[in-house]
Amino acid sequence: MSSAVITFVPLHTELGLIHASGVDAEKFLQGQFSNDLRTLASGHGQWSSYSTAKGRMIANFYVQRDGNDFWLSLADDMADTVIERLRKFRMMAKLEIKRGEPEFTLLAVYGNGAGELLGRALGVALGKSGNSGVVHDDSIITRLPWADAEAFLIILPASRLEALSAKLGAAGARAGAAEDWRRWAIQAGVGMISRATTEKVIPQELNLEVLGGINFKKGCYPGQEIVARSHYLGKLKNQTYRVAASAPLRSGEEIFCTSMGAQSIGIVINAAQDPLGGFAALAVLRAANAGESLIAGAPGGTPLTLKRLPYTLPLDVASEE
Repeated sequence: MSSAVITFVPLHTELGLIHASGVDAEKFLQGQFSNDLRTLASGHGQWSSYSTAKGRMIANFYVQRDGNDFWLSLADDMADTVIERLRKFRMMAKLEIKRGEPEFTLLAVYGNGAGELLGRALGVALGKSGNSGVVHDDSIITRLPWADAEAFLIILPASRLEALSAKLGAAGARAGAAEDWRRWAIQAGVGMISRATTEKVIPQELNLEVLGGINFKKGCYPGQEIVARSHYLGKLKNQTYRVAASAPLRSGEEIFCTSMGAQSIGIVINAAQDPLGGFAALAVLRAANAGESLIAGAPGGTPLTLKRLPYTLPLDVASEE
């Protein structure tokens, strides 16, 4: 997963940005999300999710904090849905929930040495551990907790994007495209729920427990009972795998295996073209069948091959390449 080239990617076409602010922001969001916001320091980040009462994820997101303000980066086509639902349950809580755009935007910087280069460009020292970050000059710069990869997510005023991009380019980084970012996230084993997959899986099935996106001691939130039961009673049957194909894959596409016939055993979460050839994806699969011949789309459809993830899967009974 390492990269000799440092790349920066504006993410306004890939991820949406939600801004929650106000004296009750922490208390309200703490009762809605799967992770513990009380432990989150200013400038730092964490994975989290928002589910229905049945534990099905409406969306997952990366949360970054700036004092009493919280910023959620999530699939762009889910931002308005999450805002509308949060506002519905806000009641008398004193907070504002809105889109972060167009005033603010997202920039990703990825590759070996990204933190050092980015720190020089911004004139600030950056953390070396995942989820650590700083608030600097109206921006939040946080290192993502990706295994075997150095990646940073920056929330900054949109008016400063061009200048920062120019600085990074002058320092030797190259400009990338949104699909580059999606491919890196797939390699890192980090899936994002979109409109095609919303309310299809529970948080653990997207490996959020492995990625540090669930706190089992924080108290109640929508779907908490289902999530806890899957954890403590060992009822989890599905998890997210990295797969490859020779033909395009799409989010929401069902996956089949030889022994189950026309019965689906999984779903594609995210997909991207691989510049080395073929297509890469993350897919939630039934662990007991993940070692079989896998096919996307329909029985007799596109063959899939399992690829390694940079972390251990709790239910992994399949042999990976």
